[in-house]
Amino acid sequence: MNKTLCLALAALLGLAACSAERVSLFPSYKLKVIQGNHLDARAVASLQPGMSRDQVQLMLGTPLLRDPFHADRWDYTYNVARNGVVEDIRTLTLHFSNNQLVKAEGNAIEYAIQQLQAEEAAAQKAQQQ
Repeated sequence: MNKTLCLALAALLGLAACSAERVSLFPSYKLKVIQGNHLDARAVASLQPGMSRDQVQLMLGTPLLRDPFHADRWDYTYNVARNGVVEDIRTLTLHFSNNQLVKAEGNAIEYAIQQLQAEEAAAQKAQQQ
């Protein structure tokens, strides 16, 4: 009985000493959580000033956030997290004036350009072979 009790106490103390960081390193299934709008690189790269709201919505879909205090601003966000750790965040903010696209900003634009360049490089490499 004493051996079993001592062994149980030692196991309990050992588990209590583990931090959340160490526990997360144990091999287990970690769910990949994707939230927001996944934006097509070609659609983001083809945004042009002067496009109407309907044209933008047909290309990108409904924005994730429509601020009631800023009716001329649409926000698209995309997050990928695994085990509570955010791996990737992409944002795109569109500004409208008189129902026309005036400005687009965010890191989703640079990401889209990089994706298109990578696709072109892969296509050229495939043609050369």
